[in-house]
Amino acid sequence: MMLTPGGRLWHGAPYVHRQLGAPTGRCLASDLDAGCDGMLVALELACAYLEARDEDALALITAGDCWREHEVDRWRTSNNPFGDGAAAAVVSRAGGFARIAGIASFSDPELEPIGRGMDPFSPEREKLTGPVYLRTRHEEIVDGERIWKAVADDVRGAVTSATGQAGISLSDIDYVVCPFLGKQLTTMQFLDPLSLDLTITPWEFSRRVGHIGPADPMAGLDHLINTERVGWRYILLLAHGLGGTTTAVVLESTGSGR
Repeated sequence: MMLTPGGRLWHGAPYVHRQLGAPTGRCLASDLDAGCDGMLVALELACAYLEARDEDALALITAGDCWREHEVDRWRTSNNPFGDGAAAAVVSRAGGFARIAGIASFSDPELEPIGRGMDPFSPEREKLTGPVYLRTRHEEIVDGERIWKAVADDVRGAVTSATGQAGISLSDIDYVVCPFLGKQLTTMQFLDPLSLDLTITPWEFSRRVGHIGPADPMAGLDHLINTERVGWRYILLLAHGLGGTTTAVVLESTGSGR
């Protein structure tokens, strides 16, 4: 599964399949459009897929974003720069460095206007006349306070469900990886609703690379484990996609290394 294809009438997942040199055969290669929640939504779907198909042992999920200058002003569209990047993960029934102890997604259609703005649908919307400024679209929302409260409620709901599946409380979480949205948005959308702070996130890494779309959670996880080499038992991954999807994942260390 892959996000952000390179053009119309083209899909990225078969490209990844081909570049890996994987053989032709019975393998589902499919794109997924879930915005910046794409990686964690793909993780949840991969888990369900493997659970439903005993004959399949592995799933590869990939995500990446390239912010084209004529489409998005990477420097001024939000509260922090957007970066180009990608990440990949293998999901297996056989085990690895971590176990998915809990995973939950919340979908809230009332949040859909956050990314679209309030302009009506029309053919002209497809004609880009300049870079998209998400901040401008946010300002078009009449009841912005209610919208952002709904985002916070969805974050709390997804985390409560995921930690409940894992049989732990939020206080058991050692580290949290949030989308790389800058200090203001990260705090408002994810940390404040959970009464957490930046000290348990890969903040210094995230502020250097900027928001790399759906790859944020796995890039942050990789940085914590393989660069900072932190000690941990539970790590919480969080993501929110434009359109109103929020996903929380609780990972439990198996103690087996990467």
